[in-house]
Amino acid sequence: MNLKYRIGLALVVAAFTLASCSSSSSKSSVLQQSAIGKPGELMLVMEKEYFESPMALELYDLLEEDAPALPQSEPSLRISRVPTPSFQGSLQLVRNVLLLDVDPQRYSKVSLKYSYDDWAKGQVVARMTSPSPDSVRTYLKTQGEGLMNLFIRHELFLYGEVIGKTYSQKATDLTDSLFAHRINVPEDIRSQRIGKDFLWMSNSSMRSRHDLLVYTYPYHSPKDISLDALVAKRDSVLKANISGEFEGSYPCTEQNYGLLYRRVQLPDEEMARAELRGLWKMEGGAMMGGPFVSHAVVDKKAGKVYVFEGFVYRPNEDKLHLIRMMEAALYSFRPSSTKTFDPAIILKAQYTKGF
Repeated sequence: MNLKYRIGLALVVAAFTLASCSSSSSKSSVLQQSAIGKPGELMLVMEKEYFESPMALELYDLLEEDAPALPQSEPSLRISRVPTPSFQGSLQLVRNVLLLDVDPQRYSKVSLKYSYDDWAKGQVVARMTSPSPDSVRTYLKTQGEGLMNLFIRHELFLYGEVIGKTYSQKATDLTDSLFAHRINVPEDIRSQRIGKDFLWMSNSSMRSRHDLLVYTYPYHSPKDISLDALVAKRDSVLKANISGEFEGSYPCTEQNYGLLYRRVQLPDEEMARAELRGLWKMEGGAMMGGPFVSHAVVDKKAGKVYVFEGFVYRPNEDKLHLIRMMEAALYSFRPSSTKTFDPAIILKAQYTKGF
């Protein structure tokens, strides 16, 4: 593992500046500040003696594992680490914080608790306590995915807050008129193509492109939102509605790359969404491709499946921040009767594999 441990210069300077000012600020005054750090940054706090321990190395591997369904390697999170005594000042304002305390005298088992906005708005703080490093390692084997989901959900929530305030009104109006549903997507998504039970919208950028797809098809049974059904329907819909630069070319799902499929249960939805993520490519045309993520929602009363997807084209550049922005937008898909999007629902999402 080639892991880079960073405490960014900006954070260090900010910490020094804060320490140089009055130290009598109360927690309430600190809460007036917004959380700091780039998307995906996480501050890992523990005693320095554990920095190179097997426990810590397993934590690094978990938190900085490659983000799924990208054409190149990008870490899911970017870790900075700091010794527990040094965790003060503006270091406490980082958007994602994991506090690890190992003490055999105080703890008999591993415990994980989390809270929001402890020191800054837009922050999640996870507190893990354990009697020993080995107990942490055992815990991560069974609960590591849940820990990762906690931070990824928070990242999506922060993107959701952005598109909850600033979004493409045109996209919202079109999905409302065509599908009786609303969605918030990045403000620059304005160009459109409308087909039968189909909408394609894009920001039309040649170098940093993000697109929205919405389409429907009949629902008869849970098989209609199975992995195979979603992929087959996706490819048929794209072939029928989107043409590439060369005659006969069209976008399709990359079948030689592992597709990821899971349930996403939101608090106010009766039936879980089916989430599909993977890579797309251009069939019979230019060497184009990138990541996509979609949600499928069943409306049993109407007998329909609604599929809404975000996909990205950004050649030779990082794509994780763009696909996460589009993924956050998927959570805003809602009936027209729900006028506004509350990004807090992302924090309540529950994930399970398959249906």
